[in-house]
Order: sequence, then C-alpha cells, then structure tokens
Amino acid sequence: MLISRRYFMGLISAGFVSGTLAAFRPEADGQRGAVPGQTLVDALIDSNTGSSVVVEAQRRTYTASATVMLFSVPLVSRSGVGSGYTLIEQATTPGGALVSIQFGAGSYPETAHGLNRLGLIHEVVLEPPGGAPRECAYYAFMTTSQETSLSQAKKAVENQGASVPYVAAQGRATGGVCAARVERMQLPSHYTWRNADTLLRRLRAQLAGWPVPSDGFRGEAATFLYAVRRAMLDPQQRTAANLFFNTKRFTLATEKERDPSTGHRLANRKLVAAAESVMRLKATLQDRSTGQKTLFQLWYEAGSGGPPLRFEYQPRGFLRLAFEVSKDAQAPPVTFALKRPDAAA
Repeated sequence: MLISRRYFMGLISAGFVSGTLAAFRPEADGQRGAVPGQTLVDALIDSNTGSSVVVEAQRRTYTASATVMLFSVPLVSRSGVGSGYTLIEQATTPGGALVSIQFGAGSYPETAHGLNRLGLIHEVVLEPPGGAPRECAYYAFMTTSQETSLSQAKKAVENQGASVPYVAAQGRATGGVCAARVERMQLPSHYTWRNADTLLRRLRAQLAGWPVPSDGFRGEAATFLYAVRRAMLDPQQRTAANLFFNTKRFTLATEKERDPSTGHRLANRKLVAAAESVMRLKATLQDRSTGQKTLFQLWYEAGSGGPPLRFEYQPRGFLRLAFEVSKDAQAPPVTFALKRPDAAA
C-alpha cells in the first residue's frame, strides 16, 4: 500500500491531539452558577497563594513522531510531525502544597496542508499536609474530530474548511463534589498550534465569563495529569487512583519497571544523568461507568519529580504517536501559573 506524503501528514493531523484527551470527551454540560470574572483555576490559585509563596517549577518540551497502522501492522513512520510541553509547578502554602500542571500538544498544519489539531489542559490541585487532595480545578481546550478509520481520516484530509471545531471545558471538585461545564465552538482555521498562546488567552477570557458549575456528583478531588504524576512519584510498583474529568469518573491503574535500554539512549543524548534511573510506566485509564479502557505508557526519571521524558499512545486504530523530550522542540511559550509576576517559560 503506497501512502503519499500529503495523505500521510493528513492522517496524522486527523487523529493527532483529538486522541490525547479522547477518553474525556464530554457527554453533558455542568450546571450554572455565578463566576467572579476568573477561571476556576485562577480562583483556586489566588485563594491559596501570596507574594511570599515559594514555587518550584520544571518544564519539558517534546517532539512528536507518528506511525500509521493497518490491522496493527506499521505501514510508515515520520518524525517531527508536532511538538508538546509539560510545565509542573508546586508551591508550599498555609493550606498545603498547591500543584499546577500544564500540558499542551499539537501538529504542524503548515506541513499537513492546512489541517491542524491541538490540545491544552491546565490542572491545579490543593494537597493538605499528609492528606488526600482536598480541592482541584482545571480547564481544557482541544480540537475535535471523529475519525475512527483510514477512510474517514482520508475524507478529513480532503475536506478542509475555513473553521475548526473545538471543545472547551472547566471543572472543579471541592467538598467531595465534582462539577464541570462544557461548550463547543468553531474558530477560524488560521489559529494553529504555532499560536496556541493566543488561543489560550482567548479561551481564558471566555472561561472567566462562564457561570460556575454547581450541581455535580460525589468524587475525588483529583484530575488526570495530577493522578499520573502521583503514580510517577509513588515508589510502589503498582498503583491505582480515582479521578474525574468533566462529567465522568475514571480509574487510573499503573505498573512500573526499569527500562535500561531507553535509559542508555537518553543518557547518550545527555537527557538523564543515569541510564538506570529511567522507568517505564504502563497505564490503563478506565471509564467507571462504561468500562471503556484507554492504554498509554510513559518514561520518567525516578527521583527527579520532573515531567515525563517520553510518552506513547494510540489515539486511533490507524495511528500511533510518540512524544520524546527535546531541548530543541518548537513549542509555544507557556505562562507560569504560580510564579508572580507572570512570565513565559
């Protein structure tokens, strides 16, 4: 089977970041309340930080590679199809540790004939001393696509429009109650991953005007990125944690092992100090209402507390993506959430 460069890049774009958060696609909106001109993330940060707060921050950027599959058989691979970033900040506050995690990833539409896919998520969690998470807030923003096969992806390549569909969401958990609100929108296609920071400013302005979701469901004050980070920090070989996203509850199960092969490769690139410190984490995210499972794996440096070094997932049956740390990755600028005054990373 011959795949042209145009077709290949289109397949990548058609399934790119929509798969990053595919397990979290909303099914219902949260309820309305009142919001005082802030995002829920900003409100949680401002109520728990001051000018004297001490912040630790770690950031990594990634380059993306993609493999097109047919009946689980790799057909063709290409590197440099996109990029991503992770920024982790932690502040010690009177109420405990405040953890902020930002993640973003996107494709390069200029090499994919105008198709673009991107996703951004920001989570903040308050951890009381020695206790489980007490409160959390998040917002997320991503392009949407419904392609589930090579033929559908081909149609997406051929039918490019002047606008791109997005879904935006924000939610919070406090007092043991989780609630979220979701909106769908169309934005001009000239907004791409290259100017994701501009898109994010526009999104935050809209989120600040949303009513706060009030009615919700009982659940843990834990979010996806936070649960993944807790699993990385946990010395146990196997972990399990509950979390929520939008109107759904999930369970994240993980298993860890050392990966000296990947460790040596990263050590040769001077990305880790010791090859033996690199761990592989295999994860299963399961929807607690439907039982649907999403599998992914990531690699990290044990004991560093930093973002992952590499992660892989298969957002569609025809597409497998890998993001690996790269100091030269061309990711959009990221604004620190806890540091004052705000600065770009």
